[in-house]
Amino acid sequence: MSKNHPRWGSLLYHADYDFISFGVLFSNFLIVEAFYHSTQAIEKYLKVLALTIYDPDEKRTEDEWKKFLKGFGHYLERLGKYCSNQYPFYKQKDLTNNLKRFSEFDQATRYPWVERNLGNGFSGSDAGIVFELVKQLRNDIPIQTDDYPLGILLRGYHHHDIQRKFLKGLITLNTRKAALKLTEIFPNVYDLIRK
Repeated sequence: MSKNHPRWGSLLYHADYDFISFGVLFSNFLIVEAFYHSTQAIEKYLKVLALTIYDPDEKRTEDEWKKFLKGFGHYLERLGKYCSNQYPFYKQKDLTNNLKRFSEFDQATRYPWVERNLGNGFSGSDAGIVFELVKQLRNDIPIQTDDYPLGILLRGYHHHDIQRKFLKGLITLNTRKAALKLTEIFPNVYDLIRK
């Protein structure tokens, strides 16, 4: 597999769309739904980072990858702890506590009657925590060519190729508008992508 197109890229692709969904929903005051997607994005970004540690040369099979990731379930703090062996950022106590809380809230947004031990969910101030975590994750993931949704849609063109703009179709233009909703929440959103 080419270094420009790693196999874990498909998971990063889905993480980017979850984060874009967070921006659209949050900017339209659908806060619970927005934070559900932020949790999904964080989980997928953490899984990508974990895969890059587990199999940096991509020599293992997808079945081995699936088995490895299944061991973490949907517990963000477990993923963070695994990643902290190589990236100490993920062992910070405040971050670990937030990852536990985000995991619990993820379930509570999808199912009624989920017992909450760590709080009543997210607050508006958690948006900053989400942003800083996504920024750290996207920068720790060894992205060589940021031709993933967040990068392409925010820049408006492919990484290192300003002449290769994204398609001009209605769906693509609306998707770019959705990604740009993130700029309403995070003025420094461009810190998430490779320019």
